[in-house]
Amino acid sequence: MKRVLFVSMIGQPGRYDPAVYDEVPGGDDEAHWVFLQLRALGIADRLQYHGVFVCRGEALPEPGEADAVILGGSYHSVHDNLDWQHATRRWLTGYRATGRPLLAICGGHQMVSDAEGAPVEPIPTGWMAGTLPVHLTAAGQAHFLFRGYDPRPEFHFANQEHVAALPKGAKVLATRPELPCAALDHGGNWFSVQFHPEAAHQMMAASWRHSHPEYAENYRPLPNGKQLLLNFLEGTGVL
Repeated sequence: MKRVLFVSMIGQPGRYDPAVYDEVPGGDDEAHWVFLQLRALGIADRLQYHGVFVCRGEALPEPGEADAVILGGSYHSVHDNLDWQHATRRWLTGYRATGRPLLAICGGHQMVSDAEGAPVEPIPTGWMAGTLPVHLTAAGQAHFLFRGYDPRPEFHFANQEHVAALPKGAKVLATRPELPCAALDHGGNWFSVQFHPEAAHQMMAASWRHSHPEYAENYRPLPNGKQLLLNFLEGTGVL
């Protein structure tokens, strides 16, 4: 079985209130959310899956010990310059050298793009919070990452910063009016998306329970949202 590592950057202690997730399966264990999606896809028993919470001081394995990596989102900005963020960036450099695939999500999308020299900036229109469509470019429509989706698929968003310009050597797969780089192919089987295919709508809604409860109403179930995870694993040969 191939080894799939989920790297959680959800937030160091004190950055968010974990109680907002009390009614969500697994609480604020983001790695468990991903496991639930893999199980719903029927592939959990075909993988050796585990998660590491780098934001809580857990150590990453040697880069060669993972066959594929999913890098999660974060309550933190890439501009926070925290020690664990720098350590994660260094680890990703070593992992990149292995030639193995990566899917980076939301804050992970911003971290990978920032490391490649792309600007990460506030969205001029403010927070994006809800289940929203993206526009697939011609490259996106032809890409295995979006196999089975129509040209305007919907995904869950929760972000106030975005990748404002294309990283050098990357290809745009999806956009929105506020997001010129909603999904990217960075080459070498590295991909990143601003949205959240790894979390069900209940998890997304719960994150706003205290800060912006009105945003919780903006999310709805997406039966095929998680398909992108399967497409990533199959398209890169992990499955």
